[in-house]
Amino acid sequence: MKKKKSFGLALALSFFASALFAPLGVACAEEPAEVSEDFEPSEGAPLGTLAVDPSLRSFGLYKKVQHYEAMAEGKVAFTQTWPELYLADGDGRSMLSAKNFPKLAAALEAYNNSTTQEAYREQGAGREEALRDYAQRKESGYASSFGGHTNERDLIVKRADALVLSFLETQWFYTGGAHGGQNFKGVNFDASTGERLSLHQVFPDGEQLVETIIAKLYEENRQGSFFDSMESTVADQIIHDKASWVIGPRGVTFYFNQYEIAPYAAGTITTTIGFDERPGMFNPKYKLGPASYCEELTTYPADVVSLYDDGSGKLDNLMVDVGGGVLNIILDGKVLYKKEFVGGPGINPVFVHTGGNKNFLYVDYGFASPQMGVGRQMDVFALDSGKAFFKGTFPYSFRRAIDLTNTGESWTGQWIMTDPYEFNIDEPLFSTNGQSKTHTVQIGSEGIPTFG
Repeated sequence: MKKKKSFGLALALSFFASALFAPLGVACAEEPAEVSEDFEPSEGAPLGTLAVDPSLRSFGLYKKVQHYEAMAEGKVAFTQTWPELYLADGDGRSMLSAKNFPKLAAALEAYNNSTTQEAYREQGAGREEALRDYAQRKESGYASSFGGHTNERDLIVKRADALVLSFLETQWFYTGGAHGGQNFKGVNFDASTGERLSLHQVFPDGEQLVETIIAKLYEENRQGSFFDSMESTVADQIIHDKASWVIGPRGVTFYFNQYEIAPYAAGTITTTIGFDERPGMFNPKYKLGPASYCEELTTYPADVVSLYDDGSGKLDNLMVDVGGGVLNIILDGKVLYKKEFVGGPGINPVFVHTGGNKNFLYVDYGFASPQMGVGRQMDVFALDSGKAFFKGTFPYSFRRAIDLTNTGESWTGQWIMTDPYEFNIDEPLFSTNGQSKTHTVQIGSEGIPTFG
């Protein structure tokens, strides 16, 4: 590949290699992290072939998203959401639970406490800023232009098995300006120790990592307009472990948020280093993925998935986009499927890959209709050979809304789909006050939920 002249900047940072990258080698020379007694890994595939471990089992996960609203003269002035994530407590057929990995359960409890405390700190400042904005607009005669401020946080689980728990913290915010903003931040735990992973524990050679990321950014964004400081920003983020990244089932993805390396219009820019693409770059402990898995997707930007475990290292870009009343399934920039979409907010797409190299897409979404009231349901698609096949719409969902009117607390509970062969879905009653019934199901050979 022909590199741009400015790429030499990263290579010329010799003092980074000698001084700042030195700790990387130290981190990787430490004793291997302790593995839970309940986890017995296989040898995996030989080096240089498929980076897949059939023995990696998935966690049962559950999420609560807390909701808060502040009013101003009958208008919603400020909306806030924030998530909490929990390991399942019970005994599943195949899924791992909190009792199997107590250190990870404790780490998540600490994470939830920290997230909630931060949300409370943001709540007061966000509410006051929104009320002040409304008062100023009202005084100027433009109260009708006030649309409310938002600080909506959530998380998207990218991987949850006996080796790694990895998810994206997402944030959408609007504070009354010309447009809102979106941020991503990766959170990665070693499942057996509960330790928050550093980038240096996964990639022993930081200098090589900087070179690889910069080269891939140029290659994958040929029409992009990077800031002149892009290379030095990438180097600084990697060296000081400030980059946003997640360990997925087939590689590590890096997220560069708006304004970090390119203008706002470029949005969030991502690049992925696949396990099969560059096996020598990874700490051997963290270069294997599960044979079967479910991965929550972002609706923007596109996510990198592995449709076929053929050892080539080829990865595909998959995006589920909803716009103009149409659901689009887009693979490598090509629209595979279009479907009229009448869903409400809160679309949740999940990519499913089985050990038999079958791929499915579950799209969970809300809707409202005069006949059925308010509810949620899911569409199921099969992905194969560059095509998407609609398998049907099913009256089930991962999510349930809990409105505790008398206490002022409101939250949305959500099962996280992690294991194709065991996951929980709700059978909702299609009304605003209905109670749902939970089923434990698996994906059948045709991709649809199968009971029993």
